[in-house]
Amino acid sequence: MPFTINKDMDRGHFLRRMLHLCAPVILVYYIFPEVIFGLKKESWLILGFAGFFLLEVIRLYRGKLYFGMREYERKRLSAYTWAGIGMFLGFLFFPMPFVVCSLLGLCWTDPIIGEMRIREKMRYYPGLPLMVYFFIVFICMWIFSDLSLLAMFILGAVGSVTAVAVEKPKLPVDDDFLMLFVPLLVMTLVYEYMMLTGLASL
Repeated sequence: MPFTINKDMDRGHFLRRMLHLCAPVILVYYIFPEVIFGLKKESWLILGFAGFFLLEVIRLYRGKLYFGMREYERKRLSAYTWAGIGMFLGFLFFPMPFVVCSLLGLCWTDPIIGEMRIREKMRYYPGLPLMVYFFIVFICMWIFSDLSLLAMFILGAVGSVTAVAVEKPKLPVDDDFLMLFVPLLVMTLVYEYMMLTGLASL
């Protein structure tokens, strides 16, 4: 029987893809002034996330699904919320270049993998998503850091392999969080090791 999809599912699928592709707009956080209306921007971030998370708790309590959500999200945290948790932790605790890399990597690589599965193009997996993620990291490091080419290559390789590896398993934690936070953490740790050993400047 051929694969079919109804119009509501099609619109929901399109919305999810558009949200993924456009989510990097949140990076405007980095160009905001450090103090806004007397509060540090980190405080505004915490307040905003607390409000966002409260709305998610209310949604779960009511068992509601908003347009674009999948049925399994009725009784568990939505993919949007998991991604929000990853962004929140990234903005608060991690260096800007790595947050940019991991967020762009999630938003532009995860939809590629999803479309490959839907369109039965998995012969390009994992090569295509690995290549896309690698170049995202490499270009971001080129723009936002003064690292050596070797260091950028290592970070690109580590980030891409980690992101693609954590996307595939079906875990209770959504891959929108895993593909953002795990590569972010791993690339940061590898960077710190390279700085400690001098590899970052080779």
